[in-house]
Amino acid sequence: MSSRPPVRDPRQRRVRVPWDGLPVWVRDAAGGILLFVLSLLPLGVAGVELGELHHAVPGWVPPVLIAGQSLTLAARRVAPGTALAVVGVAFAAAQLAGVGTGVAGLGLFVAIYSFAAHEQRHRRTIAVVVAAGYVLLAFALHAEGSPERLVDWATFFLVLTTPWFVGLLVRRRVAEQAAREMQAAEDAVRESRNLLARDLHDIVTHHVTAMVVQADSAAYLDASEEAERARTLEIIGTTGRRALQELRSLLGALEQTIAAPGGGPAPREAVAHTVADLVAEARQRGYPVVLTEPATRPVLSDEVALTLYRIAQEALTNAMKHSPGAPVEMTLTDHDGRVELRVVNDVTGDPPGVPGRGRRGMADRAALLGGRLDTGAVGGRFEVVASFAPDAHATPGRRR
Repeated sequence: MSSRPPVRDPRQRRVRVPWDGLPVWVRDAAGGILLFVLSLLPLGVAGVELGELHHAVPGWVPPVLIAGQSLTLAARRVAPGTALAVVGVAFAAAQLAGVGTGVAGLGLFVAIYSFAAHEQRHRRTIAVVVAAGYVLLAFALHAEGSPERLVDWATFFLVLTTPWFVGLLVRRRVAEQAAREMQAAEDAVRESRNLLARDLHDIVTHHVTAMVVQADSAAYLDASEEAERARTLEIIGTTGRRALQELRSLLGALEQTIAAPGGGPAPREAVAHTVADLVAEARQRGYPVVLTEPATRPVLSDEVALTLYRIAQEALTNAMKHSPGAPVEMTLTDHDGRVELRVVNDVTGDPPGVPGRGRRGMADRAALLGGRLDTGAVGGRFEVVASFAPDAHATPGRRR
């Protein structure tokens, strides 16, 4: 016969449960059991005694009273009021019976702290009842012949209030932390909504504006220009389909963010287009747009590329709305470690007034990447200038 030990199936792995993953009462029970065991051992440590009474009792009484002051701590967070009542009664019984329970008396301090920190209902009523119970215990011990003086009762009461105030402090800190986390969650939701609204605004207004411009131009075509009219209608249809495609992409990113386990960042589009693509589409629609860029295109991070595309798209949309038909010049440069986009158009109508959602959205996009955006009329022309570090990413503390 072979003496080799049996081979363990690699699929039969030992399941390890993290301490934090255990139920709270199990973790608290571990501390209670430890206190119970220490109280039974002859450690030579003075226990918590109040009345200085000493009586002979049956052998089963001390372990029962020790268990009441220690094992009950398993419920100190799931039922802090009940735990305090049981521990308090066991402690009072031990003092009246004159039974030494060793370090188990520390369970009373833990129960008081837990009650102040975790109890949710009838806190004031229970606190008054506990204080009244302490006064009654003091009178009963005095009647039994306890040598303690009034100052001793008052001093011990003040000692018992220490874990109470510590529990209140912890309770307040936890409440403040929960309020901060809730506020942070609300801010994140609000910022995600703003980002979604900004992207929807950029996509919809650009393509709808382009379609309106094309439709208006078609109105001036006469019957002899049927081919040009058909081409204009085809461009309008292409623009509409492109808008639907971009909206689907944005909504798809939003759905992936919602479905991601544990939450995730705000929805973010994939970088599918560049400023050059935007200019090519506009020129295909017959809009006079010119792009000047370096012979070697700079290497941009995805966030910078997408931001430049959206800013150029919004600037072109504004030019179409406020100066329809006016030539638009776009210049993309790379110098001194910064990428700069400049969009310029002649002002043929009223120049843009108070910044609206579009211009505010461009400024927000630039600020998110630590960049800069300047807009304004200069010598009869309207300029939009945005600059970034080519490898910029979202500023820490903000969300994409």
